Amino acid sequence: DISDEIKFAWKIQRDMMERGHSLESIQASIEARKPDFDAYIAPQRAQADVVLQVLPTKLVPEDKEGKILRTRLIQKENVKNFETTYLFDEGSTINWIPCG
Repeated sequence: DISDEIKFAWKIQRDMMERGHSLESIQASIEARKPDFDAYIAPQRAQADVVLQVLPTKLVPEDKEGKILRTRLIQKENVKNFETTYLFDEGSTINWIPCG
């Protein structure tokens, strides 16, 4: 599940740099497909057992190209034949300093 900001940044990079499209044509293309996305793709999130979100970073505010990402794993609990993934034990304290 790629956030709108990241999708837009990636599409601009690809379509402008590799294909020579204008910013206006890219925006129009995205807007033209949005109703189909909203009708058919977005509702599937509620039915998914696992959703991996790709989001803009909060660590580097000036990254407008979507080169540094933040991700979020959302997983339903108690799904038959599917073990829940736990990254940390309950009550764990995590200290992390980004290096870069």
